[in-house]
Amino acid sequence: MFIEFGMPVPGRGSVRAFAAGHLGELTQIIRPALVDEALELTRRVQRRTRKLPARGTVYFVLALSLFGTDGYLGGWAALTAGLGGEDVAPSEAALRQARRRVGSAPLAILFDRLKGPAAKADCSGAWWRGLRTVAWDGTGLQIADTPETAGFFGRKISCHGPGSYPALKLSALVECGTRALIDVVFGPHDTPEPEQNAVLCRSLRPGMLVLADRASDGYPLMCKAVATGADLLWRIQNNRSLAVIHTLPDGSYLSMVADVRGRDRLRYWARHPRPVPPQVEGVAVRVIDATVTATGADGSTRTGTLRLVTTLLDPDAYPAEELITLYHERWEAETAFYGLKVTLRGSGRILRSRTVDGIRQELFGMLVVYQAARRIAADAAAETGIDPDRISLTVTLRTARLTVINATGTVSEHDARPTPRIRSAVLHPRALGPARRRTRIWPRRIKRPISPFAYNKSK
Repeated sequence: MFIEFGMPVPGRGSVRAFAAGHLGELTQIIRPALVDEALELTRRVQRRTRKLPARGTVYFVLALSLFGTDGYLGGWAALTAGLGGEDVAPSEAALRQARRRVGSAPLAILFDRLKGPAAKADCSGAWWRGLRTVAWDGTGLQIADTPETAGFFGRKISCHGPGSYPALKLSALVECGTRALIDVVFGPHDTPEPEQNAVLCRSLRPGMLVLADRASDGYPLMCKAVATGADLLWRIQNNRSLAVIHTLPDGSYLSMVADVRGRDRLRYWARHPRPVPPQVEGVAVRVIDATVTATGADGSTRTGTLRLVTTLLDPDAYPAEELITLYHERWEAETAFYGLKVTLRGSGRILRSRTVDGIRQELFGMLVVYQAARRIAADAAAETGIDPDRISLTVTLRTARLTVINATGTVSEHDARPTPRIRSAVLHPRALGPARRRTRIWPRRIKRPISPFAYNKSK
């Protein structure tokens, strides 16, 4: 007996399961109505009755992100394992054709509906002196090697030659604390990171404090970010010369970031000071120079210098020492990338799709699942008043997979907390991370050497 998609399965009591059109307790975040809306907006709703309708295909794509080590049939088996009765058993070719019919547009709309900040006003780690702390950064993802994907996304080129797999460049605006995705941009691997960050400016709002590394050091990008009303805390090159307009009591100084002509005028004025600085159009910043010392587990120390610029000009309201400490939160973006690329996708794995639109669909599916997991974790942390950093993404995803296989929690109970099984698992005392983490240092190194014989430690 074939079970129609979207119809409740009998014999499940008050908690109903939806035949293939579900994702366990994640269905309470990625609701069927939301999926249907995305399909309607992109005109991807099936025109005739199918055994693989559009909604079920969308949930299948999302299930592939959760069960990344399984093939098409393995993902489908996990999706339908807890439904009971006889269900449709499509072939890999049928599932592949269903993916192509749906395309990437509905998944893009779905992520657009779910993306955004997840921290509430009292969330620990997401706010600093009334400002929502966010960070942006870029990363690369390797994809399947086909003429179409290689021609569109390209390959990384190094001194050893082209990379073994094509790759895409992804930049994300991440909320610190919750590590939720506020916005994402991706494209060919040779797309400059500042160019993608300029697109991310569309999601900046007044009341945000943007943390960024030296890749964002540039006047045009800074102007576009400041125009949104957001404040900045960016690292710049240590050798970049900025004219000292006024020295502040905490050791920082006021300066101006301008175009080439304005910069040269300020430098000339700094060498030949006059009572009044020249009138230059640019961004007023406060420059903070700091010395950072890291102590390793063996007691060894390493010292480096750090130069930060910020649009927070008041040294009393925004102390320099706190800003230096706060800049460390920029690594929340790197942690988010690790969760997306390793915890969710799997270490050392590439995106499986072999077409450009398939890559977009698969990546948006990963982003949707990741964002749903982060929203659940943020709500659970807010409910108990703990720091979202203590919530394990690994436990969140593992429990979500179990609810998919068992087809539980697809519909929330009346007057009950959403996603109860996932919340119970992530809030278990043994699953929580420590309230205060130890200092960790990880030196830069080559993660994937080109050849096992390229580095001979005996010499």
